[in-house]
Amino acid sequence: MKKSTLAIICIVIILSILLFYRVTLLQVYVADKGQQFNDILLQAPIKSGEKFSVKWIHSVSLRPVIETYKVENDLNISIYEMIFDSFSANLPSSPDYNTIWEYNEDHIRVYNYDVIFDAVPIVIGKVVANHTLCVRDNVIPLRDIYKPGGFVKIRAVKKSLIKYIVEEAFF
Repeated sequence: MKKSTLAIICIVIILSILLFYRVTLLQVYVADKGQQFNDILLQAPIKSGEKFSVKWIHSVSLRPVIETYKVENDLNISIYEMIFDSFSANLPSSPDYNTIWEYNEDHIRVYNYDVIFDAVPIVIGKVVANHTLCVRDNVIPLRDIYKPGGFVKIRAVKKSLIKYIVEEAFF
């Protein structure tokens, strides 16, 4: 086999992989109505079954809250657990449905939720909340990628590897 034929075969194989191999991505996108509506602010590779967290400070209790989510096989996102150390407005106050509550020395862990999102909604705190997305070893303050007070959503999508590479390189 000639070297040129072998090179063409390798190029075809590489292009096929780039075009047809699909990666799962976690995306943060703008949910505010207006010019930036649906703009993708951040995307990161994630695997089905993998978890990510949103950490924030509660505006009333001024205490930390950690919400952990799991990317499901169908790309929906389920609540995996919530951890907090103080009861306050808009936080769970007692078990409901099938949730399980663990009372630890320094926090309360609520899990066994039956809540699924196609996209997780977040209003980025203006003053106190400091919403932070944690994916693997990456810690991203949401106010650094969009305006405080802005409305974003987090979803999981599948894209071709080449589309992901091009978007990351040029946008």
